[in-house]
Amino acid sequence: MRAPPVTASFSDNASTVVNKMVTRNVGAIIVASGGKPVGIITERDILERVVNAHKDPDKINASDIMSSPIITIESNKSLIDALKIMRDKRIRRLAVTKGGNLIGLVTERRILDSVV
Repeated sequence: MRAPPVTASFSDNASTVVNKMVTRNVGAIIVASGGKPVGIITERDILERVVNAHKDPDKINASDIMSSPIITIESNKSLIDALKIMRDKRIRRLAVTKGGNLIGLVTERRILDSVV
């Protein structure tokens, strides 16, 4: 998993989110509030909800473009558990929590890299 995960707040605008994604070389950012994951913004979300919708990236907030609720997994669960959740929910990323608090982000690619 990537720890600590790259995060944004509700009020960060899309330009800030994209800058964080580019600077940190990630394809998704978790929107967190009080240390708790509340949503996720992926490259696809930016394309669909900002670029394709012709929104001004300086005027649209993370809360308006995030996918929510975010699917999470507790840190004590196995990689198999993570893969099952990803398959069942048809997603490629899971926020990793410990006691409900955000500690990381696991992706299909990172799981594959760890077993191959």
